Amino acid sequence: MCLRSVPGYITKQIIVTVGIAVSSVSDGFIFGQMSGMLEALHNAEGSFSLDNNDLSWIASTINITCLIGFAIIAVVTEIFGRKMSVTIATIPVIISWIMTYTAHNKTVLLLSRLFAGISYGGILFVSYVNIGEYMSPNIRFMSFNMLVCVGSLVGTMLGHMLSVVMDWRNVALVGLIPSLLSATIPFFWVESPMWLAGKGRFEECEKTFRLLRTPGEDAEEELKLLISVEKDKKTKYRQMKSNLVALSMLKDAFKKRYFWKIFFLSLLVNIYKVAAGRVLFSTLAITILQGITGTSDILLFTLTTNGFAVFGACISCLLLRRFKMRQLLFPTAFLANICLIIFGLVIYLKPDKDEVFNWIKILLLATYLVIVGAGPYPVSESILTEIHPLELKTFNMCTIGAICGIIQFLAIKLAPDMFLVIGYHGVFFINAFITFLCLVYLWFFLPETKGKTLQEIELYLKNNKCHDSDNIKQEQMKELLNIKTIAASDLNA
Repeated sequence: MCLRSVPGYITKQIIVTVGIAVSSVSDGFIFGQMSGMLEALHNAEGSFSLDNNDLSWIASTINITCLIGFAIIAVVTEIFGRKMSVTIATIPVIISWIMTYTAHNKTVLLLSRLFAGISYGGILFVSYVNIGEYMSPNIRFMSFNMLVCVGSLVGTMLGHMLSVVMDWRNVALVGLIPSLLSATIPFFWVESPMWLAGKGRFEECEKTFRLLRTPGEDAEEELKLLISVEKDKKTKYRQMKSNLVALSMLKDAFKKRYFWKIFFLSLLVNIYKVAAGRVLFSTLAITILQGITGTSDILLFTLTTNGFAVFGACISCLLLRRFKMRQLLFPTAFLANICLIIFGLVIYLKPDKDEVFNWIKILLLATYLVIVGAGPYPVSESILTEIHPLELKTFNMCTIGAICGIIQFLAIKLAPDMFLVIGYHGVFFINAFITFLCLVYLWFFLPETKGKTLQEIELYLKNNKCHDSDNIKQEQMKELLNIKTIAASDLNA
């Protein structure tokens, strides 16, 4: 029986994996195409051209409109489930590609960025949720890194490369391919077992869970823990009307220290991501490369920097298997900061645009992208998929997403003017300082989560105990299994 169930598990897992990967490629392609489009329109002649102000608005709009995508998909995913939300989140970017291809004025182009931003935010949100809920704990970090981090970078690289050799309208047309696939593949998924458990559909939860896990004792323990946690929550709030349950859960959480611990931890991780500059480079890569090298012949430079970024994300899979999260994050993050500072110093001390120093600058930037892609980004992205309790996941991710979306919007909007006022080196120095402050905070408050189930992480954050201890894990399991009695006592009181 077990042997006959293995092919079904493999098939379902592959379908989910491919769907998430294609969605990430589609998300990354948005930034790759936009980088080439902005530079082409900035240098274009005639009425349909962009000045620096237009450039900054179109480049940054996607980072503020992604909040709409967060809000919409947060509601959609709770009502319709995880798999349908992927399809719904992809529809706006399909509309965006069509509008971009047919655009003949700045208004239509700006409106297309509105739709692209909605889709980008929605896909990013649901990818965080889906990786955490569909993948088993022992492969969750690697899965997120390969599917979301590498997938997004591959999409961005394809967009950058095609933008150098093709007209930006044709590149937008190519973007329809991964977007259409992203909208179609989820129809063949099974629903998230955690979403089903959160809705009280425990029989369906058990069925789909076993379709997504290799049969064994570990899987059964994880399933038992999941159902026990969610049944307790249903018991505690069963006397309330369904539309008041979520509000009551939030109200209770606001009074708990663990909620604010998770909130500020998520906030600082996201601020680090913004300051580390991956979105900045993805959005304005062609502009930055032309600015620091003084040439428009940047095909080889583009291939080098993007190739190194993808390579860094790929080797992180090996590092994630070998090291714990904290062991990987802090050494690589501080090393990346040193590289970024050296990169800024070279730009400041050697502003001359000669071939030798151009390659030194490009290789320093490529080295930075390798280091960031190998450690800090996959660790920070993965952590965001697993530290939020199920009942707070939508609220936390929407709230943090809104705050960091505004921060990212300001970073991209102000970047072109900052490049002119304080230079590229000044921007990089500021980013290095901000990331250093974030790392200091994370050093003291970031827990180790590698190999833990979402329920174990939730219990650890609430109890503030060292979850590396097997004895404490057993105590937490016992506490969870007895939790119904505690909930019943609360109801009687």
